Amino acid sequence: MRAATLRRERKLFSNNNGLESYDVWRHQQEHPQLAGVAAGEEVRFSVFIEAIATTTNAEIERTKGSIFGQPEVGADVTVVRQGELVDLSTAPGDFVVFLRAGARFAPLALADIAKKHRVDPAVKVITFDSDVKIAGKAESPMFRPVWSPEMMLSANYLDRAFAVKRVVAEGLPPVELSDRGVWRFLLDLDLRPRETANVSRVLLSEPRDWRANASDADAQMVREVLASRGENSSASVENGVVRVMFDLPEWPTVSVVIPTRHSRKNLARLLPSLARTDYDAFDVTIIDNGGQSDENDEWYEQNTRGLSASIIWWTEQPFNYSRVNNVAARASSGEVVLLLNDDTEIVDPQWMKEMVGHLMRDGVGTVGVQHRQADGLIQHGGVTIGPGGSADNLFAGMTPGADTIIGSTKWYRNGLAVTGACVAIRRSDFEEVGGLAENFILCGSDVVLGLDQIIRSRRNVVIPFDTVRHFESLTRGTAVPVEDYYSSYWRYHSWLLGGNPYLSPNVSPLTAVPRFNSVWDDSPLKLALSNMNRAYTKVVQSGSISEEAKVLLGAATISAEEVRAVHTAHEALIGRSDVKTVNWFIPDIDMPFFGGLNTAFRIADKLARDHGVTNRFISLATPDLPFTTSALTAAFPSLSEAEIVFYDGSDESIASLPAADAAVATLWLTAVHVAKAPNVGRKFYLMQDYEPGFYPASSLYAMAEETYKLGLYALCNTESMHKIYTEMYHGKGMAFTPAVDSTIYHAEGRREKSAGEPVTIFAYARDHFRNCWELVYAALAEIKRIHGDGVRIVAAGARYLPESADFIDMRLLDYRATGAIYRETDIGLTMQISRHPSYLPLELMASGVAMVAPDSDWFKWLFKDGENSVLTMRTLDDIVEKLDLLVRDKALRSRIQSNALDTIQANHSQWDTALGGIYDYLSDPEKIS
Repeated sequence: MRAATLRRERKLFSNNNGLESYDVWRHQQEHPQLAGVAAGEEVRFSVFIEAIATTTNAEIERTKGSIFGQPEVGADVTVVRQGELVDLSTAPGDFVVFLRAGARFAPLALADIAKKHRVDPAVKVITFDSDVKIAGKAESPMFRPVWSPEMMLSANYLDRAFAVKRVVAEGLPPVELSDRGVWRFLLDLDLRPRETANVSRVLLSEPRDWRANASDADAQMVREVLASRGENSSASVENGVVRVMFDLPEWPTVSVVIPTRHSRKNLARLLPSLARTDYDAFDVTIIDNGGQSDENDEWYEQNTRGLSASIIWWTEQPFNYSRVNNVAARASSGEVVLLLNDDTEIVDPQWMKEMVGHLMRDGVGTVGVQHRQADGLIQHGGVTIGPGGSADNLFAGMTPGADTIIGSTKWYRNGLAVTGACVAIRRSDFEEVGGLAENFILCGSDVVLGLDQIIRSRRNVVIPFDTVRHFESLTRGTAVPVEDYYSSYWRYHSWLLGGNPYLSPNVSPLTAVPRFNSVWDDSPLKLALSNMNRAYTKVVQSGSISEEAKVLLGAATISAEEVRAVHTAHEALIGRSDVKTVNWFIPDIDMPFFGGLNTAFRIADKLARDHGVTNRFISLATPDLPFTTSALTAAFPSLSEAEIVFYDGSDESIASLPAADAAVATLWLTAVHVAKAPNVGRKFYLMQDYEPGFYPASSLYAMAEETYKLGLYALCNTESMHKIYTEMYHGKGMAFTPAVDSTIYHAEGRREKSAGEPVTIFAYARDHFRNCWELVYAALAEIKRIHGDGVRIVAAGARYLPESADFIDMRLLDYRATGAIYRETDIGLTMQISRHPSYLPLELMASGVAMVAPDSDWFKWLFKDGENSVLTMRTLDDIVEKLDLLVRDKALRSRIQSNALDTIQANHSQWDTALGGIYDYLSDPEKIS
């Protein structure tokens, strides 16, 4: 019945662009089977029901009934008159909830909140979604994002849809049970993002619409709370919301950067409006690629009066918008860089003070504004990633002040990024990320600027008031260079896959105008790949590899005569021969930022920088030059000009490959191809793991193992790989010791956990044979059962994670963001079955994490049991025992963390050092082997 209904609805409503109907969206929702609360871990709620003069007993009983009908949780209910004070220190529950009389919880609401608490016992406030139900009709849903502190300034976007830990409120004044009182309570908590969690389900139905215009008293309250934090401001009501103007004790200098193609029409509108800006210390740098002339110089002299302006004439070709802005920004000196398009107009002289005031708040990365276009409609309300498989401006084309399923367009917002048409950033933060990314020609580098702030745990703020208008058309159409689309894929990937945290997963990621998510919609990642004419495949572990073996039989074969030819050729090359060209044989690129392929690119980058080597990448993939080039450029810009050649693995395609001084295989399949390749001096195998172990005993295992007998010289990642290759297979090779990127993986900023704070355990949660995920999952589940709220378990990298797991699912993170996660981690768990421990333990140890790792002879070069790690048998009981030991013994944990940092600093902190001997080995492998 349900399936038939969904099929009918699909015909009526599906357009791969979200849903407009709340009813249809609700029909698509299926509440998962509730995971039972562990014995002795019942969570109790103190619920305070607000009654007003007209409240009826029936309304109160309706609310009570929805509470007492909740399974597996306990609740204490108190009815309080509006305006009365509630002393939370005397509340009996673990969590406190404030409801209006007549409001109703969904049947599993409190159990959902309890579940979220079990998953992350460190959070202080758990939020959820709500709607309005009148006469049985559900409408006006509100889908809430992660914690959004700037949004909370303009309105209480949470309303009553939250539960707060009672102990958090201890020490705070009693709460006045009213709209303003609850709003003030939330502001007083001064929460940080890691202290909140969200249940993205509609758990509460209100009896009436809760959204109301703010009052002067509300604005005064917001100002008072900010003052109590030491933030001086003025607050007023504008268009029904609170507007905050921060008053800094000392205003930083600002440099405004305006790129233009000498568009006098745009500049004649912008410059006079800019001159009316009410800000004492700002200068303007205009960078013009329209051609210098006496007439143009005279025009600027006449039209920049009243501004401290300088003009840079830009002639560099080809044109690159990011580079233009970077050069102009670095030619200026302001403490704040403010990028401004020439097709904008300042309509509020206070615009700069408002932007800078928000920018200088703790934790803010960039600030932009809600732009309106010539017809008065919204052009930009922040940037979201997902529409069309790329990025778009939130609220584009909407009427200012409109309400949406994610709240009013009148509210301040936090987002992934703001448009570069008007963005302010501290100069130090701008330089930290290298300015605008110059691998983008025209579009996308402003989005990356915002993402770089998110990665560094900073916020991007959008001011919603009409201060700066933007006259760009709503759509840029085909004006976006194709290179920018490819570049954006690599930087947007984590958010295309994992979603926008500032949009609820109940909201379609495919639209700029908020609509309901639909089970029929394609994923943004699929759209992104489709736009590049690339196939979208879901990677899943398969229990049968027979078909894969059959497919590879032809491409992975080699004759004994061809193997002898490798030995013969190497024997004929005597002495040193400096390598000038290298052919790197690589597979199709999935992600260039981590793993073994990243190491290959890193070596190539070093060879080019230090020795002038020309790198050529021979790709076993369907030809796609823009995709492969953009991948290389995203990871190592120095490789952007490298030649790329595609081949299909056939003998004919291998025979036609260009000549080189050396060829390097980067995985077992390409090892066969390197062995066959003609016109190559010496042939090498970048051996980074025991690849036969990636498969069960099988044809694939056999074919992979045979590649160690081809006679290739090996570049062995770790002494363990060197020992395998030289002792087990009698090959010749050199070893290098891996390192970490210390700009990402370091312990700076680690904080001491406060008393009672849970211990955090991190595990790589990818369901692949060699990661022993079944063992890891079972051990972590048992540790959670034993310690309950005493531990929080963070899993990342998962292609799946069952909702029944009491783990925090970080999904696939941008690698740049992982360091911050690790610095919040106490214990790491890795359980690779292969003979290389991966880079994960190194990165965790470099971030100050105590590792539990397999007790394997292959890993002894890194792990010292009881010193810099705790080693375990690969059995469930022993893994649990060792995790339990570190959870309980803080002194041991601290000692291991300190020793782990010493290990990394002494042996694994510099990639340049780690790779230092490779060029000499490529040039004379017999001397070093």
